[in-house]
Amino acid sequence: MFSIKRYGVELSGALALYAALLLGANAADRLLQPEGAMKIALALLPILGTVAVAWTVLRGLRRMDELQRRIQFDAIALSFTGTALATFAWGFAEDAGAPELRAFHVWPLMAVLWVVGVCIAQWRYR
Repeated sequence: MFSIKRYGVELSGALALYAALLLGANAADRLLQPEGAMKIALALLPILGTVAVAWTVLRGLRRMDELQRRIQFDAIALSFTGTALATFAWGFAEDAGAPELRAFHVWPLMAVLWVVGVCIAQWRYR
C-alpha cells in the first residue's frame, strides 16, 4: 500500500545520501586533487545516491494503486517525449550555432516535464 508520508521519508533519505556523497566527493576532490582513476571514481561517487533515489521511486511506483500508476505513466510519457523532442531540436540548433547542450542539463529538463506531466494528469483524472 502506498503511503505518501512513508515515500517522502524514503525519498528524503535517498536525496540526503546523494547530497552527502556529492558534497563529500567535491570536498575530497578539492583536498586531495586526485588524478586519473581516482578523480573519475570521486566524480562518480554521487551516482550511488542517485541509484538510491531511483530505487526509492521505483518502489513507490510499485506500491501505488492503478490510478496513481496511470497518472505517473502519463507524466513519464510526457517527460520522455518532451525531453526527446527538446534535445533533438537542440541538436539541430547546435548545427545553426547554438551552444552545445551538456548531458548534465538533460535530467533537470526531464524532471520539470515529469512534474508538469503529473499536474496535467492529476487535473485530467479528477
